[in-house]
Amino acid sequence: MAGAPGGFTMIELMAVLAIMAILGSLGIPAFRSLLLNQRLAAASNGFVVALNLARTEAIQRSQKVHVGALDGSNWSSGWAVQAGPDGAMQTLRKFEKLPNGVSVDAELGDGFVRGLDYDSNGFSRRVGSAGFGAGCLTLKAESGRRASVVVSASGRARVCNPDVRGDCGSGACGNGGK
Repeated sequence: MAGAPGGFTMIELMAVLAIMAILGSLGIPAFRSLLLNQRLAAASNGFVVALNLARTEAIQRSQKVHVGALDGSNWSSGWAVQAGPDGAMQTLRKFEKLPNGVSVDAELGDGFVRGLDYDSNGFSRRVGSAGFGAGCLTLKAESGRRASVVVSASGRARVCNPDVRGDCGSGACGNGGK
């Protein structure tokens, strides 16, 4: 009895390729959503890093430190931490623009339109005001997921999910929770 030749027939090979193509097309949208959500997490955590740096530097230097958008009030262009007296601010660190697929959600929160200052005690202040600087900036991924960076009156920053009831507490960012 002669041995049958080994290998696959063309029909078997085409069937396997078709199944792989179908499975691959199902996984790509899920991977894109995962990638966008990771970009959102990185961007919101980057903003918290900037706020924590500003607060720490304000306490160490015993002077005002400012966190502001690089392009006026457009946080999408990136942001910077600056220290020093008005008119002679020194940039301590610049942060990159928001990644592709992530944007500022203007519908939720005030977005710190003019930036945020930290006084020498580490308390957050509204730019141009003596009042405490509590508020939030909400970022949104194209996947629909959102993350809010909430700053308390004491200057502490944290990230929360505005779409989960109670996660962001009360106030401007807390009104969107379902």
